Amino acid sequence: MNKQKIVFKCGEKEFVLQDIVKVLKKAGIKKGDVLMVHADLARFGKIGEITDRKEFADVFIEAFLKVIGENGTLIVPTFTYSFCKNEIYDPDNTPSTVGLFTEELRKRKTAFRSIHPIFSVAAVGKRAKELTENLSKNSFGKGSIYDRLSKIENSKYVIFGVDYFSCTQIHYIEETLGAPYRYVKKFKGKIKNRNKLYNDEYEFYVRYLDKGIIPDFDKIENRLFKKGFLKKIQFGGAFVSVAKVSDICCEAKKMFKKDPAYFIKKIK
Repeated sequence: MNKQKIVFKCGEKEFVLQDIVKVLKKAGIKKGDVLMVHADLARFGKIGEITDRKEFADVFIEAFLKVIGENGTLIVPTFTYSFCKNEIYDPDNTPSTVGLFTEELRKRKTAFRSIHPIFSVAAVGKRAKELTENLSKNSFGKGSIYDRLSKIENSKYVIFGVDYFSCTQIHYIEETLGAPYRYVKKFKGKIKNRNKLYNDEYEFYVRYLDKGIIPDFDKIENRLFKKGFLKKIQFGGAFVSVAKVSDICCEAKKMFKKDPAYFIKKIK
């Protein structure tokens, strides 16, 4: 991969791999970090000299891996909602439905993916295998990847180009504390894992859709930013936001206990 290739353009400025590395370091990402990354690569600017989709995504993946080093771990959501759609879930082959960045990381030979037919994650790096194995069958609660991240001192949440605070870690707080506007719904289906096909059941912590409630993380984002827990840096036409998972959980718990409706708004 030619590091000098222009990855994207925004206005008159051109960005290469080293610019991505610099902004990740500026945002507070360090060697050895465990990262959960939500990414939308299209938001940063117009495509530069790299037109191949895989190569384009790989530049961003390599930038993250360069910053966290061999002792770091990069995790991404690879949600499929397979059981919700009555589809067989195959962790080795079922594509991620949440973006190019996540799908290209999933397809790497060094990647490990969790067996969750609704909310799987994929990871590469030192702790990838450990953090994707033997997870619980719930979506966000005890024993989930989000539970594990909450207990890792150097774990960080990264919102990379997404134009809103897409922080699934908040759902961990909602599920563990029992949000009154959500409930556990069980889904059954088939999983194909290493040529073995079997029936299983997993949980989805869903909203009461008839009550006109939608997630709203603007307040917690603003709180984290004002208190210095969230770094938010302009990069091209979008932002890179980074916060420690422990800070997100601490502030989220505090605010949810004060107001159980802190993370929602009503549209009816």
